[in-house]
Amino acid sequence: MSRLSRAMAKLVANGQKVSIAETSAGGLIAASLLAQPGASKFFAGSVVCYTRPSKLKFLGLEAEKSKPTSTEPHAIELASAIRDTLDSEWGIGETGVAGPAPNSRGIAPGVCALAVVGPDIVKRKTLFPDDKLSDADAYGQPPKVPRDEAMRVFCDGAINLLCDAVEAKYPDDA
Repeated sequence: MSRLSRAMAKLVANGQKVSIAETSAGGLIAASLLAQPGASKFFAGSVVCYTRPSKLKFLGLEAEKSKPTSTEPHAIELASAIRDTLDSEWGIGETGVAGPAPNSRGIAPGVCALAVVGPDIVKRKTLFPDDKLSDADAYGQPPKVPRDEAMRVFCDGAINLLCDAVEAKYPDDA
């Protein structure tokens, strides 16, 4: 049984569901969860909110209060909003720059912020196009990975963060 299958089994055992608000991953996170057997028992739904208007309309974010994109606070905002929108216990938020160009704020392709918000738990992480970049120098960098590869990295990062959060909330018996 895969790590994701084990994590989703824990959600099912606790009568919980997960929902997703993804941007640059383009639906790959949802597809990864839906590929799991029994997805209807743990998957509440998802939205690909690639644009600001879609975030405002589908998630109810307020333009003047919304956090900057491709940041952990924005990923938390997305995860919390999708939880509320779909009345699920767990939410995944993904906000990144797949490329090939930097986003409107100059964030480099390959940078992605992720968050998982669950019952009494928040996990967040920022992915960088390579391990030599940090928050301080993520601006103005050339693309490090092709767009489709960046999207897959964002998806894998979100799935791993979800598993981390579920495992932290529901540790295996020792």
